[in-house]
Amino acid sequence: MTTIQDQDHDQDRDRDRDRDRDREKDAARPPRAVVGSQISHDEEMFGAAFDGKVVRRFFTYVKPYKHRIYIALFSVLVFTGAQLAIPLIIRYAIDKALIAEGGSGSILLAAMAAFAVIILINYGASYLQDLLVGLTGENAIFDLRRAMFMHLQHVGLSFMDKTEIGRMMSRLQGDVNSLQEFLENSITAIGDLVLLVGIIIIMLVLDFWLGLLTLSVVPVLLFVRLVWLPRARVAFRTARETNSSANGALAEGIHAVRTVQGMGREAVNFELYKEKARENLRSHLRSAKFAQAMIPIVDTLTGAAMGIVVVVGGALVLDDALDIGVMVAFLFYVQRFFDPIRSLTIQYSVMQRAMA
Repeated sequence: MTTIQDQDHDQDRDRDRDRDRDREKDAARPPRAVVGSQISHDEEMFGAAFDGKVVRRFFTYVKPYKHRIYIALFSVLVFTGAQLAIPLIIRYAIDKALIAEGGSGSILLAAMAAFAVIILINYGASYLQDLLVGLTGENAIFDLRRAMFMHLQHVGLSFMDKTEIGRMMSRLQGDVNSLQEFLENSITAIGDLVLLVGIIIIMLVLDFWLGLLTLSVVPVLLFVRLVWLPRARVAFRTARETNSSANGALAEGIHAVRTVQGMGREAVNFELYKEKARENLRSHLRSAKFAQAMIPIVDTLTGAAMGIVVVVGGALVLDDALDIGVMVAFLFYVQRFFDPIRSLTIQYSVMQRAMA
């Protein structure tokens, strides 16, 4: 009897010893394997979203081509001036040649000739701007790629040990393309801002009170944008981070495919990558919602402003307090006023991607 009890006691002791050994193995075992980089580590290595230093550092690669940039800026200003002049020519043709008593065909022909000249200037300035900005962007990105490659040849081994190669390649390639897009859109953004200011000034000069009433929708837009901006910034930043993580995971999986196959971890790695891809999908869907949220709001405010011009301007025309050509010009300017706002909204997402 005692022998049986001793044997049971020895078996219990062996089981306890095995259980303790398993616990020690579990404690020593690393946490669940991950594929790709973590978002927090990504930000630690590559920095935060917007930083003015990033812009200054990037434009050092643009400086050798500053003469092209100056010509492109001049072309943008000429293009903007042509855009501002078109409604004024239409207004002149309506009031002086079509509506006014004694209007002659010569005035209409002169207006048509001026319109044709403005269209040609508009085309030439737009072509020159796109050509110069494209050439400058390609050359600046070429210099940047060379500088990055030279820099990577001299980074410390500790950096390479802490950084996943796949994620780093994803960030380098994707961010360089975003910087090129940012450079090309920066010139356009300057033209959009000048166009906004020019439209406001012209509308107030044509008819101060009607212009002021038309611009009454702008505070609503500013309030909506104030609410939208911080949330959109977070969404764009998260999308950039998850995209880097997913692309890095894919590159790491391809790089280590022989090891994965040798260990029979295909299914495990696929599930890990699927989590990264699903997280990337969710973040991009969220950023897409924020990117598109402002467009219908801008379109609605455009319709409201045009409605104000038609109702109030039409009443003034019927009372002979406003020329019909001025009202038509107002309609053109209202449409053109919200176009650059819509464009600047889209360009904001480009800037956020480039500021990584």
